[in-house]
Amino acid sequence: MKRVRTKLVLALLLIALLPVVPVYLLVKNLLRQGIGIGFNEQVELALESASGISRELYSRYRQETVALAVELAGSSQTRTVLDRGSRVPSEFTARLDTLGSARLDLLDQSGRIVSSSTNTDDEVFQPLYQTELSRLADSQVEGFVEGAGSRGAIVAFAPVVEQGERIGSLVLTRRLKDDFTRSRESVVDVLQIFKTLDLYEEDHLTRSFLLSFFAVYLPIAAISIVVGIYFSRRITSPLLQLVQGTRQVAEGDWDYRVDLKTQDEIGALGQSFNQMVATLKEKQDQVVTLEKMAVWREIARVLAHEIKNPLTPIQLMVQQMKDKYDGADPEYDKVLSECTEIITDEIESLRNLVREFSEFARMPRLNITAGNLNALIEDVRKVYPSDIIGLELQPDLPDSEFDHEKMRRVLINLMENSMDSIRDKGSGDIRITTRLESGTIVLDYRDTGGGIPDELQDKIFEPYFSTKKSGMGLGMAIVKRIIAEHGGAISLSSRLDEGAEFLVRLPLNPIDAA
Repeated sequence: MKRVRTKLVLALLLIALLPVVPVYLLVKNLLRQGIGIGFNEQVELALESASGISRELYSRYRQETVALAVELAGSSQTRTVLDRGSRVPSEFTARLDTLGSARLDLLDQSGRIVSSSTNTDDEVFQPLYQTELSRLADSQVEGFVEGAGSRGAIVAFAPVVEQGERIGSLVLTRRLKDDFTRSRESVVDVLQIFKTLDLYEEDHLTRSFLLSFFAVYLPIAAISIVVGIYFSRRITSPLLQLVQGTRQVAEGDWDYRVDLKTQDEIGALGQSFNQMVATLKEKQDQVVTLEKMAVWREIARVLAHEIKNPLTPIQLMVQQMKDKYDGADPEYDKVLSECTEIITDEIESLRNLVREFSEFARMPRLNITAGNLNALIEDVRKVYPSDIIGLELQPDLPDSEFDHEKMRRVLINLMENSMDSIRDKGSGDIRITTRLESGTIVLDYRDTGGGIPDELQDKIFEPYFSTKKSGMGLGMAIVKRIIAEHGGAISLSSRLDEGAEFLVRLPLNPIDAA
């Protein structure tokens, strides 16, 4: 199975790695084209131009804001507001409109806000931090602080002078438009990224991207190998069991079964394998049984021939010895008569044995006729005591074809064995049941006699084996032979001191196998 697993793993690995080359070439090509399109002189010039325009606009906004702050700081109205602490004139508010969103703050020498004016409610124009205002208040020249207090704003300041002395400060905050601020920042950011990437050579950048690509793809290949090994084991393990099963069966272990719990085609294959082995075992058992029967039949034929031939001369010579004796000695005559009688009885027993041998060896062809098994069972039952034999016969059991005389002998042999077992035990009964199952007649024969030991149950159907002191042990062998010739089967289950059960299955239309 190692070769199969290796092939499966290699197949999955090939599937995972096969797209590497085209994907690698595609990514490399796209990367180079992207670098060629995005990082060139035209793009750099465009970014530089956009950055210059944004700087120029910002410089103009700054100059306008500072100029207005200086202009308003030099106005007499500004000095008046600082001297009196009055409100900012409305003309100043109108001037703020030229800047867009703006706020004006007048601070005294200590940096405290004296008066404020704004043309918008934007939160960016919250009062500046006191420390920042103090710093601006101490400044003696005009100037600006970019982004002071808030992002996207220009803060300009100028000292307010009266008679050569500084009496306060004017702080003008201008809110830049969001679109301009975002565009300016975007251009600056992109230009910085472009400048940074421009420091790298094209080959170095390509290698970096490709290394990142393989850093992602190689773990995927490793995962594919792990998954391939896992699934290959899941697939090959059941197949390995089947291979092991075929080896075990080939070595003669007909009881070996594979344990496949999967519900897929491999599981179905395992079930078919087990069923095949069971069928082969059954067929082998049948072949072995037939071979044994053939051997025993040949032995029986030879024994019958060898025993039968000298019986008649022996009996004639014994009878002649008795007839020739004139009876002069009464004691001898008595002994001779007893011996003659004993020899005659033993010869008759040997003749009975010869008849059994001959019948077992010959087993004439079945005489198949139609009939009802229930009627035959009831007929045989009449010969035996009815108080210990119970019948549970299916009323509508259909007629079947069988050899009436042979089946009668089967029933008689079963009943004779049961009677002997019940007599030996001292109690017991017999129960016979018939039923139809899937086109097969089932004869269930049970007794509650002494039973058969476990170690002897496998031998009960063998010729010349008997659990009784008398008999040749051919009865159950003949029963099994008759059932087999009808195309049926017989099985035994028994427990010592609890009785025995013989289960006979007969087809409705048997095939003459003799």
